[in-house]
Amino acid sequence: MSEISTTEPMNREYAKAESDPWEPVAGFFRRPAILLPTLALATAVLYSGTLFFEFVWDDKAQIVDNPLIRSLGKLHKVFISDLWYHTGRFQLYYRPLFVIWSMLNYAVIGLRPWGWHLTAILVHIAAVLAMFWMVRKLGMEYWTAALAAVIFALHPIHIECVAWISAVSDSMATAFAALSFVGFLHVRDQHEEHRVLWQLVSCFFLAGALLTKEIALGFTALVAVYAWLFPTAKETSLSQRLRAVVFASLPYAAVTIGYLLLRKYALAQVTGSFDPMHTQRDVLLTLPYVLTFYLRQLMCPVGLTGLYYFPYVSLQHLGKFVVPLLLLFGLVGLLYFWARKRNDPLVFFAALWMVIGLAPALYLRAFTEGDFVRDRYIYFGSIGFAILAAKAIRIIPAPKAWNATTLQGTAIIALCVVYVGMSLVQQTYWDSDLLIYTRGYQLYPKNPYTEVGLAREYSRLGAYDRAIPLVEDAFRRRRDYLYGAYALADVYIAAGRYEQGRAALQYAQDLMPQYAKSDTGAAAVAAMWGKLGDYDRALALCSQVLARDPDLFSAVYNCGNIQMMAGNYDAAERLLRRAIQLSPELAAPRHFLGRTLFLESRNNEAQTYLGQAVAIDAAVWDYHYWLGMSLEKSGETQAARDEYQQALRLNPDSKDTKLRLNSLEAK
Repeated sequence: MSEISTTEPMNREYAKAESDPWEPVAGFFRRPAILLPTLALATAVLYSGTLFFEFVWDDKAQIVDNPLIRSLGKLHKVFISDLWYHTGRFQLYYRPLFVIWSMLNYAVIGLRPWGWHLTAILVHIAAVLAMFWMVRKLGMEYWTAALAAVIFALHPIHIECVAWISAVSDSMATAFAALSFVGFLHVRDQHEEHRVLWQLVSCFFLAGALLTKEIALGFTALVAVYAWLFPTAKETSLSQRLRAVVFASLPYAAVTIGYLLLRKYALAQVTGSFDPMHTQRDVLLTLPYVLTFYLRQLMCPVGLTGLYYFPYVSLQHLGKFVVPLLLLFGLVGLLYFWARKRNDPLVFFAALWMVIGLAPALYLRAFTEGDFVRDRYIYFGSIGFAILAAKAIRIIPAPKAWNATTLQGTAIIALCVVYVGMSLVQQTYWDSDLLIYTRGYQLYPKNPYTEVGLAREYSRLGAYDRAIPLVEDAFRRRRDYLYGAYALADVYIAAGRYEQGRAALQYAQDLMPQYAKSDTGAAAVAAMWGKLGDYDRALALCSQVLARDPDLFSAVYNCGNIQMMAGNYDAAERLLRRAIQLSPELAAPRHFLGRTLFLESRNNEAQTYLGQAVAIDAAVWDYHYWLGMSLEKSGETQAARDEYQQALRLNPDSKDTKLRLNSLEAK
């Protein structure tokens, strides 16, 4: 890989010959053809455990329940639809290339989680390789660039983007942005013969980054900062430097403006708006705290979760503003001293990369209160941290009795061991929704979103004694929390507390009527009315949703269940078979089709589907309960007893299961 033009400033450490090896095996890894596959393999092994993880959190809406990804024939809709178009018209996310990636995954993999996790790992590796190419092109000597790539590959703060499928948009956008910057550096190289071609390539990859996620909105600023900090030999005066900055930035500004216009057209029907409850003063008071938290997580990545909770800083808690602000000023002074002492503008550039890369996520009013900090938001900006960390390790001085190479090598090995250990422990929390919410609740128990999510998971598993206090507490503390009211209704209904559930559902609809107007929201509300026995109301909502989108899985599945509860078994069977076609890897539609067939006295057919549901997901108590009833009806007493016992292990409070088991024992 070529270096940038010799007119670009370079650090004194770069002046050291690249033949200065770190360790005896350095000669072997000096070749990128050996180093990069080895790093890719190590990264893949580190995250190989995620191949066994489930679809979690937003994966359900963005992948499992997204009708847009189920057919490549809908490709034309991708560029004119927002990411969450089927869940509500108040989202502001426009990520068509992420949706196309999802469409391709679905076409090849279906809904097998391991395949999606594999592609997420591969995208992270692609971002690592693109980052290595970029830092080499920035002028970093080989071993420092290699160390930066290792830090970027193994840093635990990237767990969210690798272990959670829906966060792959960050790593994909980062890979595109790094490749775009490589193209820009080729354009800046005065000795490059194909500068026009590289400019086109660079703009192409920037468009790809922008169409994948909004984190690339600051790319033009990165180009401008680089052009200012690294002038060519011809740019000697202030006016020449300013002119060079403008001309270097113009192509990228044009691409960004084009993206913003396309985005505005695609999101014309979206009704989303910024948080009206908080002012710019609230944002300014909170920003230092948010920035120092990201720095802390980069320096010491412990307590990682997808559910951080940081409410706005107020004047009553001014210490949360003053102390972080002083820390930030101190850090800026330290970086300034470092850059000046070593005559190294790359230190400035790496630091600004961190801030600019994070900038789109720093307008806090675009988020729900407390929902400001996410590890994935710093993925792009962490390239700057990796550069700074690598450079810092490479200039560690050694005492007289020590060899500097040995000391640095020891520090690198220790850092890698720590990163790997932290990653292995903390990535396990992304295995399932239950673990995600449990981890979030342990770390941030006052987060209403976490309480609601954990309550719903407990409810799904039949642990209503745990679910109800959690969701009631969240609702009591934040009665204005929209989804909390719907969750309260859902948990009450699942627990059989129908009057409370009816009251909570009516309150939720009065508080947030727009939720029931979205496709997935209407399907969920219909399911709740169906469980309450209000079948006319539920089926009316079903008809509206299915008329708009007959391929929306949640609508087909929920409406099939409602038809079953209403005794319309033919309609239920038709819808549930369609749900299985849409999502053949899921257990729930097979279970409810089995229940429908059982209620129709078609027990032999029912038992097949009930057994398939248990085989796919053995963690749901009523799957075992209904399979037990089917087996009991077939005269398979011992097998039925085993299923009832398993149901009781999963849900010890199930009275129906106890009655069935006691009846069998009496026989």
